[in-house]
Amino acid sequence: MTADKPLADIASLWIEGPLSWMERASIQSFLDLGHRYTLYSYGEVPNVPEGAVHRDAREIWAQDEIVVHAKAKSPAIHADVFRAIMTCKTRQVWADTDIIAVRPFALAGGWYLGYERGAKLGNAIMGFPEGSETARLLSEFLSSENMVPPWFNAGGQKQLRKMLENGQTIRLGDLPWGSTGPQALSYYAELTGEISHAQPVATFFPVDFGARKMLVDPKQADRVAAFEADERCLSIHLYSRWLRKYTEGRFPKQGSWLGDKLVQLGIAEADQLASAEKKKKAKAPKAKPVPIDPEAFFADLDARKDAVPGGANTSPHGRIVAVTMAKDEGPYVLEWVAYHHLLGFTDLLAFTNDCTDGTDEMLDALAKLGLVTRIDNPPLGTKPPQSRALRRAQVHPLVRAADWVMVFDFDEFVSIKAGEGRVDDAIDIIKDRGATGMAMTWRFFGSGGVPRYSDRLVTERFTNAAGDDFVKGFGVKTLFSHQPGIKLAIHRPNIAGKSDSERVVFNWVNGSGNPVDGRVMTWRQTRNTAGYDFAQVNHYGVKSGEEFLMRRLRGDVLNNHGKYDDAYFQQFDRNETTDRSAADRGRKVKAFIAKLLKDPDVAAAQKLIESRYAEKLERLRTSDGYDDQMRSLREVADQPLASATSS
Repeated sequence: MTADKPLADIASLWIEGPLSWMERASIQSFLDLGHRYTLYSYGEVPNVPEGAVHRDAREIWAQDEIVVHAKAKSPAIHADVFRAIMTCKTRQVWADTDIIAVRPFALAGGWYLGYERGAKLGNAIMGFPEGSETARLLSEFLSSENMVPPWFNAGGQKQLRKMLENGQTIRLGDLPWGSTGPQALSYYAELTGEISHAQPVATFFPVDFGARKMLVDPKQADRVAAFEADERCLSIHLYSRWLRKYTEGRFPKQGSWLGDKLVQLGIAEADQLASAEKKKKAKAPKAKPVPIDPEAFFADLDARKDAVPGGANTSPHGRIVAVTMAKDEGPYVLEWVAYHHLLGFTDLLAFTNDCTDGTDEMLDALAKLGLVTRIDNPPLGTKPPQSRALRRAQVHPLVRAADWVMVFDFDEFVSIKAGEGRVDDAIDIIKDRGATGMAMTWRFFGSGGVPRYSDRLVTERFTNAAGDDFVKGFGVKTLFSHQPGIKLAIHRPNIAGKSDSERVVFNWVNGSGNPVDGRVMTWRQTRNTAGYDFAQVNHYGVKSGEEFLMRRLRGDVLNNHGKYDDAYFQQFDRNETTDRSAADRGRKVKAFIAKLLKDPDVAAAQKLIESRYAEKLERLRTSDGYDDQMRSLREVADQPLASATSS
């Protein structure tokens, strides 16, 4: 390094959550070469490598709504805009978190542009000196509204302009994949002439996408090493979207270039790498949950239940277990637990992953009072959070010992309208009809036009709902007799294997007590099989406008950030009828919550949740895009649906 060639200040973006070995390896490769490295994020990142600087992404772009591609459902669009703004506002050099640095980044003049293939620049590495016209134009264009990309052909531009003339909005996520990345960068670099500063393919992207498998193939390690040995080479691109699927979360093989690099960087030990030996027809063993000793578990559970305020629930029908999973449900935990305890469930089993808002702390505090059992839900193979939670629940002692089981989410509240309104009354109906389960129909609850969050009970704040004929709302959650051979699933249980087909009894009833065939029913009912007379599941998937935007940020239990778009809000913001089936329980729920808050741990967890949620709300409310997002929700809410009963 010389005085006129200082090391580049490297930076990147990670939305939130733990880094995988790939991102840690990328960051460590720059740190080991002496670079200052800044990782920006919109949420907690618990395992940032030591030596890296972790900063709030809102310092660069105060945009809490993560922009995702409409079809690919990828936040890469958000990263494209972020890097353009970052490299224009700062002198930091952007590096994707799947870039492995092999030599110091110290290029004269501060130009960090490189060809990736053909005449196209890659934007996985991007940096400009002060005064760059490319940086200014790229940042201005990608952060503007209703853009018509000038690099589109005449037909494409005409179509977009026609949309604008008709009053339609052009969103970044609706443009074809790649529009905001290399295409945009290449266009403006050519327009300004600054593409003359671009490095050859050998500098940043010597291994192109077509040759990507050589990175993890021991037989081709020497070929990658030859690229690395070229004095012009500063980095190797790993192509993360492909690599994650190819390795399925496991380390690459021994002897491969990438495997050896991970050992060199201290990310993996040699004995952690996959064996390089080829095993014909050998399948990787399925990841299995860590077994829980039933005797020790129930001894602990019984001891905890001695502390349940008012005494633990019992039922003449045996053990009735509610299974749920959560990520950052903090503001709603107390109400959900109190409500379903008062409904009569004998046990609540909750699986949580990557919570940063106090959800874990609250559930743990309630667990000490015997009201719930919380289980960590870390990665299990390549399964998304919901699937791995169900896998763990399947073998959990509480489920195995259950007489009745129901799986449902934190935005769902079971409403029993028969008898005293308890889960026992629903089971009475099931048994009276000689059935083994009840498929309870969803009823979607809308925002009621409420724009902002408040800490009142969800079930009291939202009492406007869909009518009985809302076909999109005919999904179910099933309360069922737990028989041998049953496999848990999110909407309805299934038969575990072929050998269990004959012995499992799936003669169910719906929420009106009418028979339905559990063997042929899917995750939803039809107009003829839906029923609401005795029981339903209140689904609060929208809540207020602000809460919908907050949910959009964190995604769902399938890691799906793109699901909660304006179209979802328009479809499920249902306000055709009034339904107080859960709201009328509010007095008892609030009284029970007041008892729980007398416990110091519960009170402390609630304060933590309130504090962290208030911080996130404040960031949302003061972000540049807040008014536009809220206006957009109001606009789609005012648009007439094609049909309230359309399927």
